[in-house]
Amino acid sequence: MKASSENKQKNLAYDLFNEMQKNNLEYTYRGNFSSKISDTILTLAENNLNNADTPLKTRKRVYFIMVEGLQNVTRHQIESISDDLKKYPSLFVVQRKSHGYFITTGNLIKTEEKENITKLITKINSLNPTELKKFSLEILDSGEISSKGGAGLGLVEMARRSKNKLLFDFIKVDDKHLFFYMHTKIPHTDNATESKTVTEDNSLETIKDLHQVLENQNIILNFSGNFTQDTLINLLSIIEKQLQGTVILKMKVFNLMVEMLQNVVKHAENYKRNDVVGKHAIFYISESDNDIKFTTGNYIKNEIIDKFKSKLDTINSLDKDKLADYYNKSLFNFEDNTDVHTGLGLIDIKMKSKNSFKYDFYKIDDDYSFFSLQTIITKMKTEISKFTSKAEADTPEVILDAETGKMSFIGRSIPENAVTFFKPIHEWVNNYAQSPIENTEITFKLDYYNTASDKQIAKLMLAFENISENNKLVIKWKYIKGDYEMMNDGTKYQELTSLNIKLIEE
Repeated sequence: MKASSENKQKNLAYDLFNEMQKNNLEYTYRGNFSSKISDTILTLAENNLNNADTPLKTRKRVYFIMVEGLQNVTRHQIESISDDLKKYPSLFVVQRKSHGYFITTGNLIKTEEKENITKLITKINSLNPTELKKFSLEILDSGEISSKGGAGLGLVEMARRSKNKLLFDFIKVDDKHLFFYMHTKIPHTDNATESKTVTEDNSLETIKDLHQVLENQNIILNFSGNFTQDTLINLLSIIEKQLQGTVILKMKVFNLMVEMLQNVVKHAENYKRNDVVGKHAIFYISESDNDIKFTTGNYIKNEIIDKFKSKLDTINSLDKDKLADYYNKSLFNFEDNTDVHTGLGLIDIKMKSKNSFKYDFYKIDDDYSFFSLQTIITKMKTEISKFTSKAEADTPEVILDAETGKMSFIGRSIPENAVTFFKPIHEWVNNYAQSPIENTEITFKLDYYNTASDKQIAKLMLAFENISENNKLVIKWKYIKGDYEMMNDGTKYQELTSLNIKLIEE
């Protein structure tokens, strides 16, 4: 039995899930790394370690090497790169096998760095445990620590803790850049006869093949494993930190992720795979210039597929207004609790994405199939026209120019209905926040504003904060000499926000 919507890549979710499960690839992440993102990745990976049947000693080693690997990537990834190189973000992979764990990191380096890296790792791999300890002390004593914490100390400690040789490779990106893979094995046992050395294992080639798939599909986040509420929370935290510099798009991405992941956590069937029973599933996000795609895949019982498919087709067939009516009817339907997959989540997914979702059922056996669901957010690409509003007796002059990145609010703001007056301003600023220019300059020169306007200005400040996360933004808060009340208002916003607000007396 196989039924599907029109989807050119309908088997990608299952193929990727199957490959990751077969090779015990628990977690992969592609993107720019920061200390906050690394902390969340560690939390998610640590939860998986604690839930796995892994010796405590091994868990401690794995965690240490994950920390060192993530720090290396965070410190040494190239920060300023051209648009052509942005399609090669850094990589982090956790792989679990019967004889141990593999931690793989990858990041862009300059071609000129290859020789020194090769020499250092070759030297590390040639040393026995006693010599490694001595080498580590030599680095500390010599003080040869770079501004990025380099000098190879982290690599030495990874070799010491893993008790294995470090495996590495370089892939040419262009004449000036390489993609550098670092692959570390942490065996469950220290017995060399029971644990193959990393050089005898082809697991790095497996990772490189997977990485190629992730690059081809531009998959920025991919998790495969047993889904729980903790998994959901950590995945949400990672992508929230990854998506910066937007307002509306960021909110839509976050909201859709919540619904997609909760749908898996609540409704995925428990299934025994590799002798482990759980809600085995996959979630990944892929991005293109035009859209962002969210895909989930999980096991489902064959006996409910026909009814479930009918419900999916019904939701896909409804336009905006009919979908809202259907949502309201479902919201107040307390009688039909027989089918958990007819909840509000799927309706909400289409309402939020404003696109029909694609789905597929891949038969596994007589009892179960693998269900994949994909929804798409279309990126807004409309040009933002200049906004102007002339000063009136009760409203200020407002000029908003996306081309120059300059905005100004001059005069008094005491409108009868502040919400109505500021509504188009908020809409303009939110659209601008999706693709702001590098430098934004905002000028406030207000003689007076009422409390209703104050609330709307505070709302604007929150939007400005989102812009400032990834772009330069300055606010010039101008006031007439001696107008201490207006000066104090500027000080108030300095204290309540993280914005760069300059108080200017005129």
